[in-house]
Amino acid sequence: MASLLSTPPPATPISAPSPAITARIRSSLFLHSTKSSITRKVLSPLRVAAPPTPPSPAAEEQEQEQSQPAFSGAEVEVEDDEESSSTKFSWRDHWYPVSLVEDLDPLLPTPFQLLNRDVVLWFDNSSSQWVAFDDKCPHRLAPLSEGRIDENGHLQCSYHGWSFDGCGSCTQIPQASSEGPEARAVRSPRACATRFPTLVSQGLLFVWPDENGWERASATKPPMLPEDFEKPEFSSVTIQRDLFYGYDTLMENVSDPSHIDFAHHKVTGRRDRAKPLPFKMENSGQWGFAGSNDDNPKISAKFVAPCYAMNKIEIDTKLPIFGNQKWVIWICSFNVPMAPGKTRSIVCSARNFFQFTMPGPAWWQVVPRWHEHWTSNKVYDGDMIVLQGQEKIFLSKSKEGEADVNKQYTKITFTPTQADRFVLAFRNWLRRHGNSQPEWFGMTDQQPLPSTVLSKRQMLDRYEQHTLKCSSCRKAYSTFQTLQKFLIAAVVVCSATAGIPSNMQLRIILSGVAIISAALAYALHEFEKNFVFVDYVHAEID
Repeated sequence: MASLLSTPPPATPISAPSPAITARIRSSLFLHSTKSSITRKVLSPLRVAAPPTPPSPAAEEQEQEQSQPAFSGAEVEVEDDEESSSTKFSWRDHWYPVSLVEDLDPLLPTPFQLLNRDVVLWFDNSSSQWVAFDDKCPHRLAPLSEGRIDENGHLQCSYHGWSFDGCGSCTQIPQASSEGPEARAVRSPRACATRFPTLVSQGLLFVWPDENGWERASATKPPMLPEDFEKPEFSSVTIQRDLFYGYDTLMENVSDPSHIDFAHHKVTGRRDRAKPLPFKMENSGQWGFAGSNDDNPKISAKFVAPCYAMNKIEIDTKLPIFGNQKWVIWICSFNVPMAPGKTRSIVCSARNFFQFTMPGPAWWQVVPRWHEHWTSNKVYDGDMIVLQGQEKIFLSKSKEGEADVNKQYTKITFTPTQADRFVLAFRNWLRRHGNSQPEWFGMTDQQPLPSTVLSKRQMLDRYEQHTLKCSSCRKAYSTFQTLQKFLIAAVVVCSATAGIPSNMQLRIILSGVAIISAALAYALHEFEKNFVFVDYVHAEID
């Protein structure tokens, strides 16, 4: 995918929760960035407001596994034997990026789903911190994401007006009397909103999905983008989109470089450039896996559980005047399991060539971010219907005798080439360590998967999946609509008045302005489709 992140700001600590929350949890961690924009600084070590307890052996082991060097030279075979339950992966003991900070509105609460649990994200102005609550008011369980930020900067429920500060403590119950037991209700732990650990790192807002996991969160670092994102010779861009297919379907897709030349023909690849990709596994374990090929271009891939995929593409080329060059492309994606059949894709990409064609802070980088997203959304659309059909078949196979698709994967599919090695490695990891699916909250068998019921038009709906959630595209779309209305008004006015002046030259000018305005209005109408819906038919792309 052609998109992603600018350089990282340092993460900084925030204050501990109020006494009301302290009564419900042992200790607290909440980190935030001092800047919402991305600057070229190395992330500082994570710190806590109060001394944390020593990390558990499990946390230390996990950190050691995640610190393994990427793309080491020792080749290992993909593990196939079953392991004991002690090696199973804990889905709830990890930081999950839930949004690019630049795409969040600090004036409004934002709903999100993480592991099938509804969460509300909002900005606490009093402490300049991003906060995540369980999306339900403790009063009558109304969604807090439908509320507002009140005059005191607190999150107010829209149902009965209960308000909560950044620590989750209730600050107002309008219906309570000023004296007696009702007056004391606002200080009750039962009146508090449930708060999750959060931090901001490298322009991403991370949430720890366990409200009782503050100590483990304080001992765990979030996944990091490669150091190349901090270097001035690299330009980067970011995008996020909510996709209506499952976490495993998306992770399999991003683990498969060989599909690019066909699924994204004339977007980021070409059919006539497809060739064998002899990938080799280099290391693997509960933490994930890594591997690469030895060809030109060299593709190195690494999966860091549960949802981080890194792909590094190195191209040796020779240019006139400039001579030998090594072009490097990073495509780093966070594939966040929102709910069964729904995943948020956050992609951060960077490259060290043709920087003038990418958004950036330099005066000569004039390409807007929203224009880059048009290309990125073509990439998403090229995969969408293919993966929808694939997921339907996998679902039907899983219902036949309740077979686990991950265990039967090599029987259901035919994967004879080394190009599919990373796909098999992911399916193997999911089976051996991930319990074959994310550890969802609540009931998951009540609703059908979106890919089984949504139409093609709904699957390719850019407006709901991306534009509404992207600050750049949302503003550009609004600007396009305003300009279009202005041009239509100009057409009406100029057409109506073109016959009034007695001067023929003035009549010609008014008629010309009307024609040009009509053409520009039509062009804007066509451009607006890139924010809403563009049909994608592979057979029509020659």
